[in-house]
Amino acid sequence: MQTLHPTRLRGFSLVELMVAMLIGLIGMIIIFQVFEVSEGIKRTTTSGGDAQQNGAIGLYLMGHDLRNAGMGFNDVGLAGCRILAYDSSRATPNFTLMLVPTLICAPGSTAPGGSCPGTGTAGTSPDQLTVFYGSQPRISNSNLLGGSYTSGDPTVQLNNTYAYSPGDLMVMMQPPVGTSNCSLMEATKVASLTVDIRPAGTLYLLNSNVQVLSRMNRGGGLGVAYGGAGSNVARVFNIGNLYDPANGSAMPVYNTYAIDANKALTVSSAFVIDNVTRVPQVNAVADNIVHMRAQYGLDDGIKNGTVPFNTGAGVAGDGLVDRFLSADVFNALPTPPWQSLIAVRIAIVARSALAEKPHGGNGTDCDATTDGTEGPSVPDQRPVWAGGLIDVSATGDPNPSSPLFWKCYRYQVFETTVPLRNWIWKSS
Repeated sequence: MQTLHPTRLRGFSLVELMVAMLIGLIGMIIIFQVFEVSEGIKRTTTSGGDAQQNGAIGLYLMGHDLRNAGMGFNDVGLAGCRILAYDSSRATPNFTLMLVPTLICAPGSTAPGGSCPGTGTAGTSPDQLTVFYGSQPRISNSNLLGGSYTSGDPTVQLNNTYAYSPGDLMVMMQPPVGTSNCSLMEATKVASLTVDIRPAGTLYLLNSNVQVLSRMNRGGGLGVAYGGAGSNVARVFNIGNLYDPANGSAMPVYNTYAIDANKALTVSSAFVIDNVTRVPQVNAVADNIVHMRAQYGLDDGIKNGTVPFNTGAGVAGDGLVDRFLSADVFNALPTPPWQSLIAVRIAIVARSALAEKPHGGNGTDCDATTDGTEGPSVPDQRPVWAGGLIDVSATGDPNPSSPLFWKCYRYQVFETTVPLRNWIWKSS
C-alpha cells in the first residue's frame, strides 16, 4: 500500500533572504573599511617614497654643483665683482653675473648689483641658489693683462695664451675688488699673445673646424677700459669653452636653483638660452619641492652659536666653520667676506605627492602635519632644519577646509653641508 506524503516547498523565504542580504551588507562594509585603511596606508607610503626620491635627487644635483663651485677663478681675493655681460641670443642682451662661487638669494634681500631679484620676506619664502664654476681643464689661475685695454679695442693682450682657444669665455677684472670693473667676453681668435673679441654675429672657426657665430661680445668692444700695468693690472680668467666640448672642456656653469609656482625645483643656466623665449632655459629637476633654505658657512673667527659642534674659540682660517649666515644678512654686508666662505648649508623640503584625507571630527580638517595650534597635547610637526623652523604654511591652499590645505600633506627635510673645495684650495 502506497503512503501519500504532501509535497514540500523548496527555496528561501523572504525572511531568510533579508537576513542573507543583511549579512552580505555587513561584510561589504567591513571589506570597504579595511580597503579604506589599506588605501590610506598605500597612499601615504607611495607619497612618502616619491618625496624621498624627489628630495634625494634635488639635493644630489645641488650638492654636485656646489662641490665644483669656484673652479677656474679661485683667486678669492678677487671675488665679488659684478660682471657686465652681454649675450645677443637673449631678448635683453645686457645682463649681470657675480664672480663668486655661489650666491644665495633670499627673496626680499638684495646683493651687489641687484643680483638677487625677487619679492617676499626673507626666511619665509624659498631661497634661490646660484652656483658658478668654469670648465677649463688645463688652467685655473688668472692671467695678467699684457697691455692696457681701451674700451673699444677688439683685441685683448695677454702675457700668456696657453690653453686659450676660440670659443672660450673669459672674465676680465680690474683690482681692487669693490671698485673694480668686471667684464665677460668671448674669444673669437687666439694668437701668440693676443685674443680677439670680435662683436656678436662674427663668424669664426673653432679648433674643431666648426664655424660658429659669436654671441657674447658687444659691438664696439667691452665699453670699459682696463689697466695693463702697475700693481692693479687687470686679470683675465678663462672659464671654459662655450661651444666645443670636443676641445677638452664642457660649457661653463652658472646655474640658478629655484622653486617655481608648480612646486618643482628648477634649474636654469645663464649660458643656455631658449630659442623661442630667448631667456635662460628653465628645467624642472624634482617635483613636489615646496621650500628651500641655504646659508653661507664662514671661517672668519666670529661665533654666533649656529655651529654647535665648534665650541672652542673662533680662529679665522683654521678650516672650521665658525658661523652660518643667512643670505639677507650676508649679502647686506658692506663688503661680503667671500675670502672666508668655505661651505654652504642647504635644506630642501619635499612634500607628499597626494594629500591625506581629512581626519578631523567635522570631516574637513587635516592633521597630517600639525603646527601646535590644534591643542596643548598636539605637537608641532612643521619641518625644521639646522637653521630653524621652515615655514610651509604658504605652500598650499590657505582655506583650511580645502583638500589642498598645507596641513593635508606630509613633509620631509633633506639637508646637507657642502664644503666649497675649490674655494678652500684657494690660489691667493
